[in-house]
Amino acid sequence: MRKIQYLIILFIFSSCSNLKYLDAYDGFKNEPIEVESITYRITYTDSLSKEEMRFKVISSYDTKGRKVKSKDFKSDGSPSSGGTKYTYDKYGNEIKNIFYNIDSSINVQNNYKYNKYGQQTEREYISGGKKSITKNDIDRKNKLNREIIRESDGSISSNSLLKYNSKWREFEIIFYNNLGNQESKIAFEYDENGNEILSKWYSSENMLYTLYKTTYNFNNDRIKIEKFSIANGEKKLIESTKFEYKYDLHGNCIEEKLLYNGKPSWITRNNIKYL
Repeated sequence: MRKIQYLIILFIFSSCSNLKYLDAYDGFKNEPIEVESITYRITYTDSLSKEEMRFKVISSYDTKGRKVKSKDFKSDGSPSSGGTKYTYDKYGNEIKNIFYNIDSSINVQNNYKYNKYGQQTEREYISGGKKSITKNDIDRKNKLNREIIRESDGSISSNSLLKYNSKWREFEIIFYNNLGNQESKIAFEYDENGNEILSKWYSSENMLYTLYKTTYNFNNDRIKIEKFSIANGEKKLIESTKFEYKYDLHGNCIEEKLLYNGKPSWITRNNIKYL
């Protein structure tokens, strides 16, 4: 499951309720109470571009910065689900989220457990009468995490070892098959701000075959992702994705445009309501 998430293009790290592990307002500044995000697909006909709305998500926050619910909508403006509700512990860790169907029945439920450092130790995923459990056996001394995902029948669907640097950022993930042999590996590098700038993908034979290079702007937002193939020691650029942003007076992103191989492809606009 973790590997699939990486292939498509997060791991967050006593007494009073101080919400010390909360990512308040999902990183938005100036305490917004609601963020409406509308995503459009940019299509082309005879070189003329056209924006087509694909979906909309509205996220609501309480005065502590906790996201309490989100609602999602189809391109025609009608609800695509019954929304999602979120629950937290007194330290700000998200301990449960429930994604509802239109009829208010539960589609997906996630339950989380954490250690005293705010690191996730367990995730229980429940959907359609089945569940999978992700266990994270974290070795704080050696900065290692053995992550194993088991399905309802007890079978292991994912087995990986995560290694961390001194700042608890992942610098290597090794995926293993059912025999305990390396299936693949990803290595990461970061800039001085903690942004991931490089990821190197290795085969079961430990041969480097793909490399992603990411560049950031002054706001630590991605502005370019380059994908390279590696073959016979030669590096070849095969994909380039660029991002362009507009910000409001508080430094929050109100528009993000994605350009794939130089061509605008997607655009997301955020309508932010403040207290």
